[in-house]
Amino acid sequence: MPVHASDRPLGVRADLSFSAEQLEMMHFLEAYDMWFVTERLERKGLVSAAHMAETVSEFRRYMALVGLGYRGLGMLSPEVDDVWHAFILFTREYAAFCQDAFGTFIHHVPRTSRAAVPEASRGNFLRAYAEVFGEPTALELSKESAAGAALSDEPAGCGTEDCTDG
Repeated sequence: MPVHASDRPLGVRADLSFSAEQLEMMHFLEAYDMWFVTERLERKGLVSAAHMAETVSEFRRYMALVGLGYRGLGMLSPEVDDVWHAFILFTREYAAFCQDAFGTFIHHVPRTSRAAVPEASRGNFLRAYAEVFGEPTALELSKESAAGAALSDEPAGCGTEDCTDG
């Protein structure tokens, strides 16, 4: 069944069909109160107040893609990654959030010197995002636009992650 305009959690495309469980997961992500995460981000100066709502919204969308079963997704936005880093510090809340939204813990897997960036991770994210939400926002592409360079998988901060459930 196509998603009606009145039932488009996180701004999913209206022409897509989702199960009741998928819609419930996305509604949960959309409604989850992340006040403690935004407070920490503001206090540490990691995300500006002017961009906080959009950045948190893009984190929710990223997690929705993972919840919908997409894997091997690159994290293109350092700001969205900062949201994830701040959230993970609240271990009890993050664990409960994952359990309530996905039924399992979603691990954050950062790039290290011993773990190469998966070649397809950036493309996987861009394809999944376009399928579910339409064209990526400027925030999602901010790393590339801020650098003024060609698109790449070079890490910023934590780097391009492969966010899996294992």
